[in-house]
Amino acid sequence: GDAEEVSWIQWFCSLQGNDFFTEVAEDFVQDDFNLTGLGNQVPYYDYALDIILDIETPQDELLTDEQQELVESAAEVLYGLIHARYIGTQRGMQQMLEKYKGSQFGRCPRVLCEGQAVLPLGQSDIPHKLTVKVFCPRCQDVYYPKSSRKAATDGAYFGTSFPHLVLQAYPELVPPPCTEVYQARIFGFRVHKSSKTDELASRRTPPHG
Repeated sequence: GDAEEVSWIQWFCSLQGNDFFTEVAEDFVQDDFNLTGLGNQVPYYDYALDIILDIETPQDELLTDEQQELVESAAEVLYGLIHARYIGTQRGMQQMLEKYKGSQFGRCPRVLCEGQAVLPLGQSDIPHKLTVKVFCPRCQDVYYPKSSRKAATDGAYFGTSFPHLVLQAYPELVPPPCTEVYQARIFGFRVHKSSKTDELASRRTPPHG
């Protein structure tokens, strides 16, 4: 029956490679206040919004196949930008926290972080600039996501502030900092930095005068 019909938002979030996304509540999308300024950033804005909200309008019939494709890709961009705003709200943050607690964003690849769960991070709030990265709350560094499909996702759909907002709102989630530093060893003996590395560095330093 109709009750089993999958909404566009559910469909989009279930696509392979879209696991970093959470489902934005429809009432959030319906509130114009939450979408302020997005009309200037997304082409075919009204059509794209209708797609996200599963609204069918007679005007849809007038679109050519090419325009329909443009509208569909505009809907993905619009959803991504709405998503970046939604996960900054208490409700959206809670949904993302459930994913974080299940390590659904992955784990820090740094061995000394011992499998610390990571959070998604954008390096730009402008779409089509940089792909999503992951931030480790333990070593406070940024990495590429493990999956190449997820790594292709636009970072603007998560925003530059998200992990920091989460850790500020939930300080109890901040893990103890990693104080351990990897020590280079050869046959069990620590390698002294003064050996070959200093020699190489001195060669690269131009002579004074």
